Amino acid sequence: MSIFLVGFGAGIGAFFRNELTHLSRKITVDFPVITLLINIFGAFALGIFTAHINGSLLLFLGTGFCGGFTTYGTMNMELSQLWFQKKFVRCFLYFALTYIIGILGFIVGINL
Repeated sequence: MSIFLVGFGAGIGAFFRNELTHLSRKITVDFPVITLLINIFGAFALGIFTAHINGSLLLFLGTGFCGGFTTYGTMNMELSQLWFQKKFVRCFLYFALTYIIGILGFIVGINL
């Protein structure tokens, strides 16, 4: 049963990430802002879920939804693109912001 909860949650999370990514195509900023915000929000939500729920609901929302919503693969692709375009400052900034603010978001979420 738990595998279905995780899979269903992941599908919903991936759907929302995809919709936000498509909406962001109208933004003309030379920085992966949407992926950054998605990953930070996902870390924050995971902190809240981890602190306040458990069992099957945590599998659905934490492992499933947050796992499907956030995106490590896209982040690494975007980091690589910035690197190969020789945009080293943006590459480092994106990397640092994702991890530092992501960890802080999780900590804030878990303490709410």
